[in-house]
Amino acid sequence: MSEKQKTLVCGDVNGNFNILFSRVDSIVKKSGSFELLLCVGNFFGSDNSQLDAYRMGTRKVPVTTYVFGPSNSEHVPYYCDEGSEIVPNVIYMGIRGIFTTSSDVKIAYLTGLSRRELGKDIQNCTFEPSDCSAVRDACFRAQSEYRGVDMLITTLWPAGIQEDDCQKAEVEPERLSDLISWLSIHVKPRYHFAPSSEKYFERQPYRNQSVHQDYKECATRFIALAPVGNKTKEKWIYACSLQPITKMRMTDLLQSTTDETACPYNPDLLNQHQPGKVVRVSGNGQFFFNMDAADDDHGKRKRKGGDNPERKRKEFDPDTCWFCLSSPTVEKHLVISVGSHCYLALPKGPLTPLHVLILPIAHHQSVTKAPDEVVDEIDKFKETLKKFYASMDKLVVFFERNYRTSHMQIQCVPVPPACSDQLLEVFQDEAGLHSVSLEVLPPYTRVSQVALAGAPYFHAELPTADQLYVRTRQHFPLQFGRDVLSSPPILNCEDKADWRQCLLSREEEDSLVAVFREKFKPFDFTADTSDSDSD
Repeated sequence: MSEKQKTLVCGDVNGNFNILFSRVDSIVKKSGSFELLLCVGNFFGSDNSQLDAYRMGTRKVPVTTYVFGPSNSEHVPYYCDEGSEIVPNVIYMGIRGIFTTSSDVKIAYLTGLSRRELGKDIQNCTFEPSDCSAVRDACFRAQSEYRGVDMLITTLWPAGIQEDDCQKAEVEPERLSDLISWLSIHVKPRYHFAPSSEKYFERQPYRNQSVHQDYKECATRFIALAPVGNKTKEKWIYACSLQPITKMRMTDLLQSTTDETACPYNPDLLNQHQPGKVVRVSGNGQFFFNMDAADDDHGKRKRKGGDNPERKRKEFDPDTCWFCLSSPTVEKHLVISVGSHCYLALPKGPLTPLHVLILPIAHHQSVTKAPDEVVDEIDKFKETLKKFYASMDKLVVFFERNYRTSHMQIQCVPVPPACSDQLLEVFQDEAGLHSVSLEVLPPYTRVSQVALAGAPYFHAELPTADQLYVRTRQHFPLQFGRDVLSSPPILNCEDKADWRQCLLSREEEDSLVAVFREKFKPFDFTADTSDSDSD
């Protein structure tokens, strides 16, 4: 078990530096050393003369202190460059970001005020909806299998957090933010800290929502700290000991408490890929062409009936599948070409504008369980795509992940010829990072020759004719293929490693499909039926 990190968190300091650091010093003497002190509110006040003693060294800051913000325009001149020391051992972190401590605790932050909700811009003190997206994206990139973050620090409170059957928080309406609600519901912090102007408030823990009703997420504790040294003696400093979320056992992370409540935020926020932009999803929360399928989402959620994803499943209804072409829920505008047994389609969140999927028309879980006629047409599509990409001076990588999926998806990703010789090495490096055993199959080997029907696996075909095979185990990185291809040596688009971070609008999808169809026409061997099916 990894070592826990001891952290102190305080509310608005407001220039009361001696009170703060004297209290921290006494806590350290009583309870031992702490790795960090996080100041979640205004650090400076109207009188900051007490800082001179710390600047000159006559007083010492007992614990490395991180300061965020500002949220008050009058305080802007007191801040230094991001990452620099205000005084020795007090570091300014800026308005937004995520950092990982030496104990592997992940702390995300978005401080200051919302320009959109405030109705005006205060230079260096306000943030935009795009800042929310940037923090969310940084959190996702920080973990290969996303579980959440250990802490989220914000100046504003998430709208909805103040409403509770048992607790009513006293908070000014201007401190409540829908944007912070959106950020919190997406990054799923274990602890969410914010400053309070008067009273200490600790909400009962709530269970984070999932887009899939059968999955369970971690719980969040929201804590608002009173100002440092307040006269009413409201609690202004909080000590916690955290085991990093990335090192926790799932059973511990998902354990319920007796006082746990439902998530207080508007559930529609979970379906907004960007703040204020709703992405259409099905009734059970799935996206069409979810390249990681219904049980993806970084492998962090529990299934009903146990943790083993390969256990016997309930009888499947093709009408509910987002990939079966006959399903009434299929988004047919993504379909490019339809053959006798397979079809070509644009994925959600493509790595490049020419990234497509080969999928069986009927429901088949994997190549190893598909009938010969389906496999033959898959091969035909592959050979056709090789010629198509070659006409644009591109090579192609095909890969399939038969792990936590229900409908076969062959990813077809064009790559520059210059990276061809690096592909195998990059795949091997990525496998090493995740302790994945990667095999290079003998030439002309069929995946059905090495994998039993129904057994989970990852299989890739490289332009060099090398075939890569992984017998997937629990915790196999679900974005493995995309992580490799989005890396700097290949496509250099790491922000697209997770398809959910690069979703397109309906108009953008329509445009890409139209362009691909037009370019693909001279190579398309299928009957001309895709146009009639795509309206």
